[in-house]
Amino acid sequence: MAVKATNQIDLIDLTDGYTINLSSDSHTFIGSEDRVNGTQSIATQVSAYRGNTAIGCTIGTITGAEGAALPSGITAAVGEGTEPIITITATSSLTSGGVINIPVQVNDSITIHKVFSYSIAFKGTDGADGEDGKDGTSVTITTTEVTYQSSSSGTTVPAGTWSSTIPSVPANHFLWTKTYVKYSDNKETTSYSVSRNAKDGAAGTSVTVTTTEVSYKVDTQGKTPPTTGWSTPNPTTIPEAPAGQFLWTKTYVEYSDNKTTTAYSVSRSAEDGAKGDAGEDALLLMIESSGGTIFKNTQIATTLSAHVYKGPLEITGAALTNLGTIKWYKDGGSTVVETGPTLVVTAGDVENKASYTAKLEA
Repeated sequence: MAVKATNQIDLIDLTDGYTINLSSDSHTFIGSEDRVNGTQSIATQVSAYRGNTAIGCTIGTITGAEGAALPSGITAAVGEGTEPIITITATSSLTSGGVINIPVQVNDSITIHKVFSYSIAFKGTDGADGEDGKDGTSVTITTTEVTYQSSSSGTTVPAGTWSSTIPSVPANHFLWTKTYVKYSDNKETTSYSVSRNAKDGAAGTSVTVTTTEVSYKVDTQGKTPPTTGWSTPNPTTIPEAPAGQFLWTKTYVEYSDNKTTTAYSVSRSAEDGAKGDAGEDALLLMIESSGGTIFKNTQIATTLSAHVYKGPLEITGAALTNLGTIKWYKDGGSTVVETGPTLVVTAGDVENKASYTAKLEA
């Protein structure tokens, strides 16, 4: 089957990293001499980001260390919503600290594991007899209270109103936790812990395009990209390929993580008709992408349109049908992925980069 005209276009997908935050990733339960004192609970809220954009998440099966079952005396209940709150409850059956493995699922196909650690503040043994010979008095805990407050500072204890429920913490702010304990001898202790709701987390900052460069090269062949002689002229002075030769276009993209991509497209300037004939105009096939060629986070939604020109005029309808059929191929393959002047490309069709070639075949 003869190929009368052909062209190629590259589509590129840039992907941000994921960040998962816990409003609190550790807690100390108040204990008796050898176990948790009564029943106590702590809540932590899960939030997910792609780059610096908040996204929804779900929680998988919560386990203990290395996937084992949670130990006796501790449970974890997951609330509803796209930023779920996990309530972790300890009872007097819990006798030692440990970790909880929380699998956080984003975009249906990605799971990121977060770890919540817990410990027990055991009560000391009774003191020795006093100097007057009387037994020492055992001191017990009479009241515990855990409250929360959001603050822009992570070093100065906030002076605002403390709440018994976890507040919403803006990105780059801090969640303070205050634990108040009162004892039977009327003495009191107040301790604080603080965690930061990072603007960008461990997954890294969002990758952006820092440099793009388009250059051109006229060559006698259209199969292998040239290695030298590329020029970057003003768009109004793009070099003109003589009849029968090829115009190569190279698109170089550099990203903020120092990674680069280089894409090529090529079109052929058809040779004139045989000498003595009517001198038919050359055929030229051009590809247009309705949504551009660079996308982010698989948000790909574009229609590729193949336009065939004979001389200065575009050929459509029955006239195009008489010339042949436009067929689409992907990544240099020989299998036709679509037939006709248009090809719809959606999310999932491109992983990082894909090359689509349109051919007018007779």
